Amino acid sequence: MTFAAPLWLVGAAALSLVVVALHLLARQRPRPLIYPTARFIPEQVASAPAAARRPSDLLLLLLRVAVIMLIGIAFARPLRSPPRRTTQIVLLDRSRVASHTLDDSASALLRQAGVVIAFDSMPHQWVETATADDTSRTAARGSLSAALLAAVRRAPELATAGDSLGLSIISPFSVEEWDDATLAIRRLWRGRIEVHSVPPTGQSRSPVGGSSLSSDDPLAATLALIGPEAQIDARVVRSPPVTSDSSWAAAGGALVYWPRESADAPWDTVSRDTVGGVFSGGHAVVAPFLRMMRPPDGVVIARWSDGAPAATERPLGTGCERDVAIPTGATGDLVLRQGMRALTRELTAPCGGRISFQRVPDALLDSLRGPSSLVATSRLVQPVPGRVPANGWYLSAALLLFAVEPLVRRGGR
Repeated sequence: MTFAAPLWLVGAAALSLVVVALHLLARQRPRPLIYPTARFIPEQVASAPAAARRPSDLLLLLLRVAVIMLIGIAFARPLRSPPRRTTQIVLLDRSRVASHTLDDSASALLRQAGVVIAFDSMPHQWVETATADDTSRTAARGSLSAALLAAVRRAPELATAGDSLGLSIISPFSVEEWDDATLAIRRLWRGRIEVHSVPPTGQSRSPVGGSSLSSDDPLAATLALIGPEAQIDARVVRSPPVTSDSSWAAAGGALVYWPRESADAPWDTVSRDTVGGVFSGGHAVVAPFLRMMRPPDGVVIARWSDGAPAATERPLGTGCERDVAIPTGATGDLVLRQGMRALTRELTAPCGGRISFQRVPDALLDSLRGPSSLVATSRLVQPVPGRVPANGWYLSAALLLFAVEPLVRRGGR
């Protein structure tokens, strides 16, 4: 058993010593003397303070010391000591860069873990699958910051599971999963983090888009300049999507509905005006675009120069559908410009953006590992509810003995 405020025990022990000292200074009957006359003898019991070799009224002394110590224990807030063992928390990367399968060492780490937290962009419950292909892997971008924050929040719940906590992360540690807040959140974990690096998933993935555009389509020239990269995860359609297109997107692809003529799209119309530019993902194209339609509601991935949405994205199964209201004129060299190619590359990226398989530098991983010690559960700020002994029992026992003390004192006279 440990105590959250042990200074109360020190104070109670000091006060108990004072009580013992007072009991040693007992008033005793003096040595008898012979007086020549009785008129000099006072009419009262003769006694005088004197140091005793052993405390007087031993039962009363024990009673008073017990009252003081019980009050001290109650205010010291006793905590039940956890068992002497280490509880392991494992953060399992299930984002789009994570591999479908795990190696033997990672599987063994999962079997030994007390808590497993799967994560992509957000932490979620991990469900172990019996097949080789782990269906818990998602198409979302991973976030080490969100995973670390989930571990910090779960730590107080495990205070009674062991006397120390360990944290391990199973991930490819891609640069796209690292942000400016990662190291700041890592400092909230007061111990070492074991880094278990696994290879990322293969860079060639299915489903393959295979956009079919006519040779006279201006956007076909832009896609040809981008190359096969625009065909891996995206399918560009110029007419309203059909069932096969939606089914393909639901399997994990990015369906891009980019009408050749904005007026042909079944979208809400806006007052026709000329907009001087459009931007998306840090790429901008400056040109006199004729704005006629507004894309459907969704996550805005491209905006006009005045801030209005030019393209939106909404989830569709495990993939997504993008609706682009940016006209591509048949005249001029707009579709051949570098800015238009960069914009089109951004709009034909996989759901959640382009995947980066580059690994985080070793210096950052060393900072992620941190110190060599584990987290002691005694340092956790929040005690586990229901695990702390009721201090009211100690106070009740102290009050009961305090009520008995006058009866014992009178009986001793």
